[in-house]
Amino acid sequence: MKKWIIAASIALASASVLAQNYNSIIQQARSALNKKDYKTASAQFQLAFAQQQDNYADLYDAACVAALTGDRNRAFEWLDLSIESGWLNLEHLKEDSDLVSLHADPRWKKTVARLQTKLAEQEKKYDQKLKAQLEQIFYQDQNLRNQLATIAQKSGYESEQAKVLWKQIDEKDALNFKAVEAILAEHGWLGPKQVGSKASEALFAVIQHADKEARRKYVPMMREAVKEKKARADSLALMEDRIALESGEKQIYGSQLSSVDGKMALRPTEDPDHLDERRAAIGMSRIADYVANWKLEWDLNAFKKRMAIYDAEQILRSEDFKKFTDVLWRGELRYLDYSKNIWVSIPSNLRVSQTPQDPAVWLWSYGYDDEPHANAKDGVRLSQDGKKLGEEQIVSRMNMPDGGLRIVTKMSGQDDNRPAQFRFTYTIKDESFERKKEVKLVNADDYFVRHVYSWKR
Repeated sequence: MKKWIIAASIALASASVLAQNYNSIIQQARSALNKKDYKTASAQFQLAFAQQQDNYADLYDAACVAALTGDRNRAFEWLDLSIESGWLNLEHLKEDSDLVSLHADPRWKKTVARLQTKLAEQEKKYDQKLKAQLEQIFYQDQNLRNQLATIAQKSGYESEQAKVLWKQIDEKDALNFKAVEAILAEHGWLGPKQVGSKASEALFAVIQHADKEARRKYVPMMREAVKEKKARADSLALMEDRIALESGEKQIYGSQLSSVDGKMALRPTEDPDHLDERRAAIGMSRIADYVANWKLEWDLNAFKKRMAIYDAEQILRSEDFKKFTDVLWRGELRYLDYSKNIWVSIPSNLRVSQTPQDPAVWLWSYGYDDEPHANAKDGVRLSQDGKKLGEEQIVSRMNMPDGGLRIVTKMSGQDDNRPAQFRFTYTIKDESFERKKEVKLVNADDYFVRHVYSWKR
């Protein structure tokens, strides 16, 4: 029995290594492709396909590379494998300029006919009504954004034309999200085999363009869809990165950029030394190739220096406390009652004051008018370097556009006798103060909200 377990463990480890190797080689092939080094790209694709030949997107791109190098035999071989593995985009196949050199070959018509036959068979299985509805939603989502990109190139995103279009986009996004939410509630996540690739992609596009609550609500469903091959892993990475940044944390896959001093730049990212490894593991291109889409050159050492400066700035200062000390805040505590699985609200108040004995310690006095037995005082020390508030580690500090301040912290602990990671978000404004506690249980993918204090002056 022990020998079998060891053998199984070795087999699983080997499979993991092979998958890593495949993804790494594919990443190298795509890097060469982006540089138009087609011979090197073709050689790398050959190495990758010696391990596995089941990714239709990789096989299709490899066929394009082979066609560009004049290797028609290999181009048709990889095209056939791509179609067998699930490539169904007939329109793209016909219009792809990379494949023009194959059009005069007698095998081209046979390849197109084979895909038409497969597509016709697949179309019979589609829910045609949902397919049409989602394709229309996808068109609406992308069309307005394409118009915005054209306007922005000419006049910038702050132009009046752009502002008018942004308003239209927001209105259309709200309508599209309402429609997609109804579809997900009734049918779950629909994959390419159910409605076609474009219609399936509409689900991700609409949720990604909705508000942060929508993304957090549906990311678990999308994660399951990726496991079932109903959604793309690289699309999921974009959503997870955006959620992380919205929560005050660093992104994982480096998919999100923003404008810094008028120039696009990669937003804060975890462990940049192993960024390409994480991207390769889910089939994403190298970060250098990705940022090249914005005409940026990737400099790992320069980015690490920028991250070191960023990390040093994520501190809580004693003067930050002046925004909310010696004020009686009144409001409510909303918490999740585990015993009944319902949300409960009770009146709450708070006063924070600096202790005269030790200026580094701040006394948080919580009051509950309806439950005075629960009143509590908690002395919390701010570390000298500003990196810790009591047991909480400062994750990020952000001055918000409206003049408010957002502090995000983390700590480990027990939630209902279960080991967990806690994340606290303090949102401080002139007239309001919110403290939100989120919990992520061990082995869980996502945080959930445990309680929220909301106070006003």
